Amino acid sequence: LSFVDKQLGGQLHFACFPTEAMDKFVDLVEKRELHIGAHGINEIMTTGGGAHKYARLFRERLGVELRPVDELGTVVRGISWMVDRRPAWDKVCFLHCPSPSDSETSSTSASSSSPSAARRSATATATATPPRQIIEVGSKALFPFLLVNIGTGVSVVRVDGLDSFERVGGSAIGGGTFWGLCKLLCPDCEGFDEAGRLAEQGDASAVNLLVEDIYGGDYELPNGSKIPGSITASFFAKAAVAHGGSAGDADGARRPWSDASILQALVKMVSASICQTAYLNAKLHGLQRIVFTGNFLRQNAVARQAISENMQRVSKAHPNGEPYRALFLEHEGFFGALGSFLFNVQ
Repeated sequence: LSFVDKQLGGQLHFACFPTEAMDKFVDLVEKRELHIGAHGINEIMTTGGGAHKYARLFRERLGVELRPVDELGTVVRGISWMVDRRPAWDKVCFLHCPSPSDSETSSTSASSSSPSAARRSATATATATPPRQIIEVGSKALFPFLLVNIGTGVSVVRVDGLDSFERVGGSAIGGGTFWGLCKLLCPDCEGFDEAGRLAEQGDASAVNLLVEDIYGGDYELPNGSKIPGSITASFFAKAAVAHGGSAGDADGARRPWSDASILQALVKMVSASICQTAYLNAKLHGLQRIVFTGNFLRQNAVARQAISENMQRVSKAHPNGEPYRALFLEHEGFFGALGSFLFNVQ
């Protein structure tokens, strides 16, 4: 991934690698003398725990100092800088949100059919590639917005401009929660990306208790509206009452759900919690545009779909108001790096 920016006078290149490979990255920089160049690099602005963890490595091997900068500030700066860059914004980075009509159609068809058909429809929706709606934005159209950054935990930031933002909330239930529970429940899963791919193949209704499991279909409210039977009533509750053996039974019977189904249910549970935090903060601050970022969303189509559908459902509860829009960044994970680079340039 790369693009040319005339204002900066060069070509920006982006690369993604796990922090466990930091030694190999330093080897590459040292071998190719990337830190020497025409102007030389004495310091690099960095975010996160790595700014402290790898400071000695960079200092001793490259003679470069790692300078910690505010993580949320770099993400905001990266997004804000990019929205005004054209054609780079159109070609490289753009906002998208699943089309509301697709979610509504799926929910309606699922709730009006049999329970088994509803489960099949819900599973198909979760595993299909979410449709995207390109959003034409510039800085004037984007601000103000609520930034929900999903890392190990969740940080919620109100953003009014390039240098005008404030952390207004957060949650301890985030990507770290998902990965920790993933290793406890599915210890054979080797990486976060693998967990995301497996989740797309699962069926969360195998372990989640749905409304239709309790009431046999849709639940009719006193005012005449309905809660679709395909809606989750309780995450993982079905696992507690499921019939059949478990993987550890003496008779060798296998548990009636797969790792993929467990992971899909886990992704949806964490996503629902994040949506609740996002919605309450958006309502409190009167903001309808909500930009979801963070490594939890990278290679995680199930999470993006679940977040979008949850925010659409919330919007239906406010029919007379402007709908809440769940917006995502195509090249997730690079905006913090871009913001850090802009601090370096300054």
